[in-house]
Amino acid sequence: MALVMRLVAIVFASSAALLAQPDPRELVRQSIANGEQSWRRSFDYACVKLDVTRQLDAEGHVREADEDVYDEIPLGNHTSFEELVRHDNEPVARVDLAKEERDLARLRAESPEERARRFGKLAAERSYMLEVPNAFDFRIVGEQNLATGPAWVLDAVPHPGYQPQSRYAHMFHAMRGRLWIDKHDVQWVKADAVAMSDVSFGFFVARLAKGSHIQIEQMKLPDGSWVPKLIRARASARLFLFFNRNFEESISYSNYRKPGPAVAATRPSPQVPHGPHAR
Repeated sequence: MALVMRLVAIVFASSAALLAQPDPRELVRQSIANGEQSWRRSFDYACVKLDVTRQLDAEGHVREADEDVYDEIPLGNHTSFEELVRHDNEPVARVDLAKEERDLARLRAESPEERARRFGKLAAERSYMLEVPNAFDFRIVGEQNLATGPAWVLDAVPHPGYQPQSRYAHMFHAMRGRLWIDKHDVQWVKADAVAMSDVSFGFFVARLAKGSHIQIEQMKLPDGSWVPKLIRARASARLFLFFNRNFEESISYSNYRKPGPAVAATRPSPQVPHGPHAR
């Protein structure tokens, strides 16, 4: 009798756990909406961006590497400027730095309407994100405690027959991935995606090869805001049908801060280990 009661308790506990799980597609839909709001707020922060790119040979060995450090400078109206401050661990040449200062001054003088148009272009380029909830089928496969707190873990596979609506959404049919969604704030903490087949971006433009891998991470600031932390990609691509590239790139963000007018003007030097770039 005791054994039967234990089995009954296990069945009810399992059923309760299943009922407590949210609908995966709606969970992803809410996380996308929350993520878009966080993306807009992220323009209010200054930060340091470290971009490391390595060109690989056919065997995967590094044959060339570049490292760039930028100061992300908020300009208001969802606009910021990436000022290159170091290249391959060396200060930017004076002539290049002077050009960047001129570009920054020009962007500071832009009208709110001009900045709004710039942001509108960025938002249009990101519109493919809004298609993610319908472009994939999702399944909650577990939970995991991360540095940001407990998160749902979801697997994503292409939804059969989905018709893309935006420029970049056509790549979704060739991707599968895993998402970690914060249970409290319903934000993407991590995303890990792999190309299951080649993906073309225009016949004469580029092709991303099968097996290409991208990882994205966010972090939560002390004030509760979610901001980018890391983007890492390892891929094989063909450009303009002639140039093959095997590469890996890592973009990391650190030293987030909300500068006041005086701080924004002085722009302290970045603290990181060892062109105009408006966004």
